[in-house]
Amino acid sequence: MNKTIAALVLVTAAAGVSIARADQGDDTGLGGHHRHGRGPSHAQLLEKYDANHDGVLDPEEKAAMKADFEAHRKEREAKLLEKYDANHNGVLDPEEKEAARKEFQARREQAHAKFLAKFDTNHNGTIDPEEREAIRAQHEARRAEILKKYDTDGDGTLSPAEREALRKDMREKHQQENQSR
Repeated sequence: MNKTIAALVLVTAAAGVSIARADQGDDTGLGGHHRHGRGPSHAQLLEKYDANHDGVLDPEEKAAMKADFEAHRKEREAKLLEKYDANHNGVLDPEEKEAARKEFQARREQAHAKFLAKFDTNHNGTIDPEEREAIRAQHEARRAEILKKYDTDGDGTLSPAEREALRKDMREKHQQENQSR
């Protein structure tokens, strides 16, 4: 019981710190995502859904956000069903879920192997501090390239329109790569 309460307190505190950092504009500038976070930052949510620009999401604005999230979730679910629902009954059965899980695991392992092949320069199977620093340097160089190309207003961050231009170019690049395989 005490462990559960302690875990809840820890998670709540971490969430509060994340929201406070987002309120202070502490994001990476490129996609606006925190370095290890998933999804949009608090500032991005306000930028997209705060229609009256009062800095708070009103019930109508929250409803719009929830509707967008729900539409996105249903879109992802439909894609999963299209790909893995072998018997076309509209539900992923345990066997179909297992097939999807195995494919996801294989993709993760393949991505990990590709990552190690690219960055594990001493071939010891792990990323050492020197290799990690090289990754950071490469990441920063790529970030600078992206900002130079897509940050049209020169403010050091990508606005939603600038991010959309980046996404469009990335989608086209991935489509071309997939066609050439």
